[in-house]
Amino acid sequence: MEINLFNQMKITSLVLFFCFICSYSFCQEDDSVDFKRIKQGKVRKLLQKSNIFYKSDFKKVKELCAEQNDASFSRHVVSYEIARSPEEVWDAYLNLAPNKSWCGTMATFGLLYNLEEKPLIYADGSSCRLAPGQVFLVQLSLFKGYLKMAVASKVMEVNDEKKEFKVCYLSSGASEGTQYVRITKTPEGFTKVEHESFFRSKSKFRDKRLYPKIHEKIIAEYHANVAASMDCGIAAR
Repeated sequence: MEINLFNQMKITSLVLFFCFICSYSFCQEDDSVDFKRIKQGKVRKLLQKSNIFYKSDFKKVKELCAEQNDASFSRHVVSYEIARSPEEVWDAYLNLAPNKSWCGTMATFGLLYNLEEKPLIYADGSSCRLAPGQVFLVQLSLFKGYLKMAVASKVMEVNDEKKEFKVCYLSSGASEGTQYVRITKTPEGFTKVEHESFFRSKSKFRDKRLYPKIHEKIIAEYHANVAASMDCGIAAR
Protein backbone atom coordinates (compact mmCIF):
# COMPACT_ATOMS: atom_id res chain seq x y z
CA MET A 1 0.00 0.00 0.00
CA GLU A 2 2.84 2.37 0.83
CA ILE A 3 4.57 1.47 -2.42
CA ASN A 4 1.44 2.21 -4.47
CA LEU A 5 0.99 5.53 -2.69
CA PHE A 6 4.61 6.45 -3.35
CA ASN A 7 4.25 5.56 -7.02
CA GLN A 8 1.09 7.62 -7.29
CA MET A 9 2.89 10.62 -5.81
CA LYS A 10 5.71 10.21 -8.31
CA ILE A 11 3.26 10.00 -11.21
CA THR A 12 1.34 13.04 -9.94
CA SER A 13 4.57 15.03 -9.63
CA LEU A 14 5.64 14.09 -13.15
CA VAL A 15 2.26 15.05 -14.57
CA LEU A 16 2.32 18.43 -12.82
CA PHE A 17 5.88 19.05 -14.01
CA PHE A 18 4.93 18.14 -17.57
CA CYS A 19 1.92 20.46 -17.46
CA PHE A 20 4.09 23.29 -16.14
CA ILE A 21 6.65 22.83 -18.92
CA CYS A 22 3.94 22.72 -21.58
CA SER A 23 2.15 25.81 -20.31
CA TYR A 24 5.45 27.67 -20.01
CA SER A 25 6.37 26.77 -23.57
CA PHE A 26 3.03 27.95 -24.90
CA CYS A 27 3.34 31.20 -22.97
CA GLN A 28 6.81 31.76 -24.36
CA GLU A 29 5.56 31.05 -27.88
CA ASP A 30 2.70 33.55 -27.51
CA ASP A 31 4.97 36.10 -25.86
CA SER A 32 7.85 35.96 -28.32
CA VAL A 33 8.37 38.10 -31.42
CA ASP A 34 7.75 36.04 -34.55
CA PHE A 35 10.67 37.14 -36.69
CA LYS A 36 9.45 34.99 -39.59
CA ARG A 37 6.45 37.31 -39.96
CA ILE A 38 8.67 40.40 -40.30
CA LYS A 39 9.80 40.56 -43.91
CA GLN A 40 12.08 43.60 -43.49
CA GLY A 41 15.63 42.55 -42.65
CA LYS A 42 16.53 45.91 -41.11
CA VAL A 43 13.56 45.75 -38.74
CA ARG A 44 14.59 42.28 -37.59
CA LYS A 45 18.15 43.47 -37.01
CA LEU A 46 16.99 46.53 -35.07
CA LEU A 47 14.91 44.34 -32.77
CA GLN A 48 17.81 41.97 -32.18
CA LYS A 49 20.25 44.84 -31.65
CA SER A 50 17.85 46.35 -29.11
CA ASN A 51 17.46 42.97 -27.33
CA ILE A 52 13.75 42.81 -28.09
CA PHE A 53 12.71 39.17 -28.41
CA TYR A 54 9.52 39.14 -26.33
CA LYS A 55 6.61 41.56 -26.09
CA SER A 56 7.60 42.36 -22.50
CA ASP A 57 10.93 43.71 -23.79
CA PHE A 58 9.12 46.65 -25.38
CA LYS A 59 8.40 48.02 -21.91
CA LYS A 60 12.12 48.69 -21.53
CA VAL A 61 12.50 50.89 -24.61
CA LYS A 62 13.35 54.50 -23.89
CA GLU A 63 11.93 57.40 -25.83
CA LEU A 64 14.07 60.45 -26.60
CA CYS A 65 11.64 63.35 -26.97
CA ALA A 66 12.64 66.88 -27.84
CA GLU A 67 12.71 69.21 -24.86
CA GLN A 68 10.62 72.34 -25.10
CA ASN A 69 12.48 75.52 -26.04
CA ASP A 70 15.73 73.58 -26.64
CA ALA A 71 17.46 75.46 -29.47
CA SER A 72 19.73 72.48 -30.21
CA PHE A 73 16.80 70.73 -31.93
CA SER A 74 16.06 71.57 -35.57
CA ARG A 75 12.45 72.27 -36.53
CA HIS A 76 10.58 71.28 -39.67
CA VAL A 77 6.93 72.06 -40.47
CA VAL A 78 4.85 71.05 -43.46
CA SER A 79 1.09 71.34 -44.01
CA TYR A 80 -1.38 69.58 -46.27
CA GLU A 81 -5.02 70.03 -47.18
CA ILE A 82 -7.52 67.19 -47.52
CA ALA A 83 -10.98 67.80 -48.98
CA ARG A 84 -12.81 66.07 -46.17
CA SER A 85 -14.16 67.18 -42.78
CA PRO A 86 -11.78 67.23 -39.79
CA GLU A 87 -13.85 64.52 -38.09
CA GLU A 88 -13.52 62.17 -41.04
CA VAL A 89 -9.81 62.85 -41.44
CA TRP A 90 -9.10 62.41 -37.71
CA ASP A 91 -10.94 59.10 -37.74
CA ALA A 92 -8.80 57.93 -40.68
CA TYR A 93 -5.54 58.78 -38.89
CA LEU A 94 -6.70 56.93 -35.78
CA ASN A 95 -8.02 53.78 -37.41
CA LEU A 96 -6.14 53.16 -40.65
CA ALA A 97 -4.19 49.89 -40.41
CA PRO A 98 -0.43 50.50 -40.08
CA ASN A 99 0.34 48.24 -43.04
CA LYS A 100 -1.75 50.62 -45.15
CA SER A 101 -0.52 53.92 -43.71
CA TRP A 102 3.12 52.81 -44.03
CA CYS A 103 3.18 51.22 -47.48
CA GLY A 104 5.03 52.79 -50.34
CA THR A 105 8.37 53.15 -52.07
CA MET A 106 10.04 54.82 -49.08
CA ALA A 107 8.50 53.26 -45.97
CA THR A 108 7.01 49.86 -45.16
CA PHE A 109 5.46 48.69 -41.91
CA GLY A 110 7.27 45.94 -39.98
CA LEU A 111 5.81 45.57 -36.48
CA LEU A 112 3.70 47.34 -33.88
CA TYR A 113 3.73 46.80 -30.12
CA ASN A 114 0.22 47.53 -28.89
CA LEU A 115 0.40 47.10 -25.09
CA GLU A 116 -2.60 45.03 -23.99
CA GLU A 117 -5.01 43.31 -26.38
CA LYS A 118 -3.36 42.27 -29.65
CA PRO A 119 0.08 43.00 -28.13
CA LEU A 120 2.07 42.40 -31.33
CA ILE A 121 0.67 43.38 -34.72
CA TYR A 122 2.43 42.32 -37.91
CA ALA A 123 2.02 43.49 -41.49
CA ASP A 124 -0.05 40.38 -42.27
CA GLY A 125 -2.19 40.72 -39.17
CA SER A 126 -5.06 42.75 -37.80
CA SER A 127 -5.38 46.47 -37.20
CA CYS A 128 -5.77 48.62 -34.08
CA ARG A 129 -6.65 52.16 -33.07
CA LEU A 130 -3.81 54.64 -32.58
CA ALA A 131 -3.11 54.91 -28.85
CA PRO A 132 -0.45 56.14 -26.39
CA GLY A 133 2.28 53.61 -25.64
CA GLN A 134 2.31 51.97 -29.06
CA VAL A 135 5.72 51.38 -30.65
CA PHE A 136 6.00 51.36 -34.46
CA LEU A 137 8.87 49.81 -36.41
CA VAL A 138 9.17 50.84 -40.05
CA GLN A 139 11.81 50.14 -42.69
CA LEU A 140 12.93 53.06 -44.85
CA SER A 141 14.26 52.69 -48.38
CA LEU A 142 16.35 55.71 -49.32
CA PHE A 143 18.28 56.85 -52.40
CA LYS A 144 16.30 54.57 -54.73
CA GLY A 145 16.77 51.60 -52.42
CA TYR A 146 20.55 51.78 -52.10
CA LEU A 147 20.24 52.57 -48.39
CA LYS A 148 17.80 50.77 -46.13
CA MET A 149 17.33 51.39 -42.44
CA ALA A 150 14.80 50.69 -39.71
CA VAL A 151 13.35 53.33 -37.41
CA ALA A 152 11.27 52.99 -34.26
CA SER A 153 8.96 55.54 -32.69
CA LYS A 154 6.55 55.64 -29.78
CA VAL A 155 3.12 57.25 -29.60
CA MET A 156 3.16 59.48 -26.54
CA GLU A 157 -0.17 61.33 -26.71
CA VAL A 158 -3.45 61.12 -28.62
CA ASN A 159 -5.78 64.07 -27.99
CA ASP A 160 -9.27 63.52 -29.44
CA GLU A 161 -10.50 66.94 -28.35
CA LYS A 162 -7.70 68.86 -30.06
CA LYS A 163 -7.36 66.26 -32.86
CA GLU A 164 -3.62 65.88 -32.56
CA PHE A 165 -1.10 63.19 -31.65
CA LYS A 166 2.51 63.20 -30.52
CA VAL A 167 5.23 60.69 -31.44
CA CYS A 168 8.79 60.45 -30.10
CA TYR A 169 11.91 58.75 -31.42
CA LEU A 170 13.44 55.86 -29.50
CA SER A 171 16.98 55.47 -28.19
CA SER A 172 17.73 52.74 -30.77
CA GLY A 173 17.80 55.26 -33.63
CA ALA A 174 20.28 57.81 -34.93
CA SER A 175 18.11 60.79 -33.94
CA GLU A 176 16.12 62.01 -30.99
CA GLY A 177 13.10 64.23 -31.20
CA THR A 178 9.35 64.65 -31.38
CA GLN A 179 6.73 64.82 -34.11
CA TYR A 180 3.26 66.34 -33.87
CA VAL A 181 0.34 65.84 -36.25
CA ARG A 182 -2.49 68.36 -35.87
CA ILE A 183 -5.89 68.44 -37.56
CA THR A 184 -7.75 71.76 -37.98
CA LYS A 185 -10.64 73.04 -40.04
CA THR A 186 -10.06 75.31 -43.04
CA PRO A 187 -12.36 78.28 -43.87
CA GLU A 188 -13.81 76.17 -46.70
CA GLY A 189 -14.79 73.42 -44.27
CA PHE A 190 -12.02 71.05 -45.32
CA THR A 191 -9.04 69.86 -43.26
CA LYS A 192 -5.56 71.21 -42.72
CA VAL A 193 -3.02 68.63 -41.56
CA GLU A 194 0.08 70.12 -39.94
CA HIS A 195 3.11 67.91 -39.31
CA GLU A 196 5.68 69.56 -37.04
CA SER A 197 8.98 67.83 -36.24
CA PHE A 198 11.80 68.58 -33.80
CA PHE A 199 14.93 66.49 -34.28
CA ARG A 200 18.60 66.27 -33.33
CA SER A 201 21.45 63.87 -34.09
CA LYS A 202 25.21 63.87 -33.67
CA SER A 203 25.67 65.22 -37.21
CA LYS A 204 24.83 68.86 -37.95
CA PHE A 205 25.24 68.15 -41.67
CA ARG A 206 22.63 65.41 -41.45
CA ASP A 207 20.22 67.61 -39.49
CA LYS A 208 20.55 70.63 -41.78
CA ARG A 209 21.09 69.08 -45.22
CA LEU A 210 19.86 65.49 -45.38
CA TYR A 211 17.14 64.94 -42.81
CA PRO A 212 14.63 67.69 -43.75
CA LYS A 213 14.32 66.70 -47.41
CA ILE A 214 14.21 62.96 -46.80
CA HIS A 215 11.85 63.34 -43.84
CA GLU A 216 9.47 65.48 -45.89
CA LYS A 217 9.25 62.83 -48.63
CA ILE A 218 8.62 60.05 -46.12
CA ILE A 219 5.83 61.84 -44.25
CA ALA A 220 4.29 63.04 -47.54
CA GLU A 221 3.95 59.39 -48.54
CA TYR A 222 2.40 58.59 -45.15
CA HIS A 223 -0.17 61.41 -45.31
CA ALA A 224 -1.01 60.57 -48.93
CA ASN A 225 -1.79 56.99 -47.86
CA VAL A 226 -4.19 58.26 -45.21
CA ALA A 227 -5.91 60.52 -47.75
CA ALA A 228 -6.12 57.67 -50.26
CA SER A 229 -7.96 55.56 -47.67
CA MET A 230 -10.76 58.15 -47.89
CA ASP A 231 -10.70 58.07 -51.71
CA CYS A 232 -9.45 61.62 -51.96
CA GLY A 233 -6.28 63.45 -52.84
CA ILE A 234 -3.98 65.59 -50.74
CA ALA A 235 -2.32 68.91 -51.53
CA ALA A 236 0.63 70.66 -49.89
CA ARG A 237 -0.24 74.06 -48.45
